[in-house]
Amino acid sequence: MQNPGVVSRIDRMLADALQRAGYSGHGITLVIAVSGGPDSSALLYSLYRLSDIHHLNLHVAHLNHDTRGEETEQDAKFVADLARQLDLPSTIQKEDPLTYQRKQRISSFEQVTREMRYSFLYRVAEAQGSPAVAVGHTADDQAETVLEHILRGSGLHGLKGMTEVSPWPWPPNADGVSVLRPLLAAKKEETAAYCRELGRYYRYDSENSSPKFTR
Repeated sequence: MQNPGVVSRIDRMLADALQRAGYSGHGITLVIAVSGGPDSSALLYSLYRLSDIHHLNLHVAHLNHDTRGEETEQDAKFVADLARQLDLPSTIQKEDPLTYQRKQRISSFEQVTREMRYSFLYRVAEAQGSPAVAVGHTADDQAETVLEHILRGSGLHGLKGMTEVSPWPWPPNADGVSVLRPLLAAKKEETAAYCRELGRYYRYDSENSSPKFTR
């Protein structure tokens, strides 16, 4: 179903978030975590559309966890090709989660991939002199996060969920870089519709529908 209004809605959502965070109009470099899925792809496409008027320099970052074999290789290739099409610099890296898991002696594979992802993004942000990394968390992710916190017994604190701008979560004591979540008011169906309305492609991550991990 066509939804032309979704483009202006998403673009306005991101523009407002950039203004609130103080990242608009200062010529900063913003790192964008791009998995290739509809959420991060919509995030990239919108920030690209807004970059001139908000005086942003964009840098695409993608970590290949090598968890789904050829599928993850294709994800990495898609993101690299997308960055080239948009004439944006990118950092595409591949790491072995099993090696990291053995070295750090971590039992939870979900924790392993999370630590690897944020460590990688932090290194990219530091190398680019970026004050923040934009990630594609949506309202659906927010609801899942709150539910997960409640199920884990976090009490009232868990009701807060994710914030639009938050301190860097990993590694410990990392500073100087924030996490920017400008899509928290958008639904996943809207990010997919946004890409379709622009005639842009995105990748489908089979793990998103898998019960293997909590989200």
